Amino acid sequence: MTKTGKSIRVLIVDDNRDGADALGMLVEALGNQVHVTYSGTQALAVAAVFRAELLLVDLVMPDMDGCRLAMRFREMPGFAHTKIVAVTGHKDPEHAAMAVKAGFDALIVKPVALSAIKEILASVVVTDTIRNATPALQPDKPNAEKRLSIDEARRIRAERKSKTLTRTECQAAISQGMMRFQQEYMGWKSERIHAYFIKDLLIVRAIGTLTQAERQLGTASVPAKGRDLIKEVRTQLLELARPMLESLIYEVTGVKAVSMHHDISTVTGEEVVLFSLAAEPRFE
Repeated sequence: MTKTGKSIRVLIVDDNRDGADALGMLVEALGNQVHVTYSGTQALAVAAVFRAELLLVDLVMPDMDGCRLAMRFREMPGFAHTKIVAVTGHKDPEHAAMAVKAGFDALIVKPVALSAIKEILASVVVTDTIRNATPALQPDKPNAEKRLSIDEARRIRAERKSKTLTRTECQAAISQGMMRFQQEYMGWKSERIHAYFIKDLLIVRAIGTLTQAERQLGTASVPAKGRDLIKEVRTQLLELARPMLESLIYEVTGVKAVSMHHDISTVTGEEVVLFSLAAEPRFE
């Protein structure tokens, strides 16, 4: 398939998993970075880290409809000028008017034509403002090379008068802890794990985490069931490890995690774990 002339980050939001994954594979085949989510809540959870330059959003979803989601994004400074396109099976003028009112830039109708997607991708203008986002939404530089064992983190905290770690040290220790979780619970580990703090949120992003077996499962004779199984197993593993992860977060930051949200794209293998913290951590 012929690729477009530039690569952009595209976030796809649709509760129809087959449709969302198919669109994700198409957009990725055209040379772009893609993350697929299946609800508005998931999209909001990963958007700040993924920093999409184009959002393709289904209008009708159960937990949060596309219009409400678009309005939420428009309220966020980092997405005020991001291109947001409605993807819908409704062709009537009423839905088109709703989309415009909610802040969508364009609307394309399902089933999505290749020419329509290429036209939308070509229309995205990535400025420095969009590429860099705002400080509140832009995570620190990836810390793949920065690792800090929990024992070393304890030693550093004990030696400091403030008894706190720097932001970079906290992120490095949590990334190392997530690698340990992968190794102990899954029998392998990814070197591409990055942890970020955004106010009272901790986002852990693991890139390209699907095993070969999971990739085959995702393209099985009944792919929807395979993808659901991948997500279910990954979520269950995280729940098993949740006490260990929450204990790690508390020991590193001094702040308790109050909730955990998990999402994985079976298209790209990108996994995101979002922890809501009881308060914004203090750093050295």
